[in-house]
Amino acid sequence: MFYKKYDEIKDKQQAIAYALGHSGLTILMTSLTTAASLASFSFSEIAPVANLGVFAAIGVTYQLILTLVFLPAMISLLPLRAKKHSVLEKPVLLDKLVHQLGVVSITYPKTIVSVAMLIIPISLFLASSMRFSHNPLYWFPEGNSVRVNTEVIDKELKGSITIEVVLDTQKENGVYEPEFLNKLEKITETIYQFKGEHYFIGKIISINDVLKEINRALNENQESAYVIPQNKDLIAQEFLLFENSGSNDLEEIVDSQFSKTRFSIKAPWVDSIEYVGLIAEIETLLNSEFEGVATVAVTGTLPILSDTITKAITSSAESYVIAFAVIIILMMLLLGSVKLGLLSMFPNLTPIMMGIAFMVIFDLPLDLFTVLIGTIAIGMVVDDTIHFMHNFNRYYVETENVDESILLTINSTGRAIFMTSIVLSSGFFVFMFANMTNLYNFGLITGVIVLFAMAADLILVGAMLKLIIKPKLPTEGRVKNG
Repeated sequence: MFYKKYDEIKDKQQAIAYALGHSGLTILMTSLTTAASLASFSFSEIAPVANLGVFAAIGVTYQLILTLVFLPAMISLLPLRAKKHSVLEKPVLLDKLVHQLGVVSITYPKTIVSVAMLIIPISLFLASSMRFSHNPLYWFPEGNSVRVNTEVIDKELKGSITIEVVLDTQKENGVYEPEFLNKLEKITETIYQFKGEHYFIGKIISINDVLKEINRALNENQESAYVIPQNKDLIAQEFLLFENSGSNDLEEIVDSQFSKTRFSIKAPWVDSIEYVGLIAEIETLLNSEFEGVATVAVTGTLPILSDTITKAITSSAESYVIAFAVIIILMMLLLGSVKLGLLSMFPNLTPIMMGIAFMVIFDLPLDLFTVLIGTIAIGMVVDDTIHFMHNFNRYYVETENVDESILLTINSTGRAIFMTSIVLSSGFFVFMFANMTNLYNFGLITGVIVLFAMAADLILVGAMLKLIIKPKLPTEGRVKNG
């Protein structure tokens, strides 16, 4: 806007004032909406996601100050020359393209809005078949040494990842109780039977394994002695003998008071989404069997991975609600209309739904990274809508003609929307050069949504305004005056 005015009037200070007057308010509002959508991540239970929300919102606020304060100051100091335009100069290709998109939006408004309205239910239908995933191992390329070695361990050594369970009897020497150890043995046999489509229980290591080994060793290595003694005093004596032999193996599975013990469940590395049900089943079983005997705490690498994606999805859903609520309120304030504020979210929801459809069609999973895209995209795509609708209102007050106002907005703001969208999407497409698939998918999907949003703002917004705003009667003023 600055260069356009500067080339016209050749006065730098007036051109700066014009640009700030024209776009200052929309820059403020777009920065607030972007910061609000990013700040909604700060409520997440996942620390990296919460930090993203805090520092990204601070960054957007800092960018706002730079744009409204530093940039005008820098422009005023730089020796810029205004371009000399010929009256007969033909408009550039970009201006023609953007203008033609405006013509299409006011020529076929019903068709455009109808197509957009079909996109949402179709995308919701496709979303029902979306693939959820959280498998950091498969973020690496197939030939990566970490991925290859992990797969070999899974195949040859019955698992590379564990579920750790801590049982607390809450009394000294509680682990010596035969009742406790028998329950642990029974549960171990039950857990071995758990099996999924891609996983199995490879090995379970508990204090019972050590105790049975001790008992067998003290009974001339007879196989029949590989059992749990049913006498508490005998169990205590056998553990004491084992400790006095100089071994420190017990330190890894029991505390010094013999009140707590742990057991490890080894399983192969597969998508942690598949383990959500297994972990819940194990927790239910343990809490039921050890009720009144010991408290249960389930932890380890596998539950952490599973819990991370579960909480990320929950936090993102909350972020979507917060971001939408805040942005709708800001849009209502900017446009001065509840109706227009609500309707303005339609062209912003459409590209996000198209992004969901894109993910399902190309089988891109919803994981820890892609689940963040929705809230990030909401904050970004609403910016262009704000610029478009704000400037449309300005031109409509001047012209009182819907078609003319749409074309004036397209010819001024539309060009900026096109350029900023190309730059923004390119910034995300850079992630497609990453070797890790999670970064590749994040950049691809976000960049595509930005382009969808650009199309929505340049075509759909104008079509909506054409249908919503009723033209004023040209004789209305004359009747009143008469």
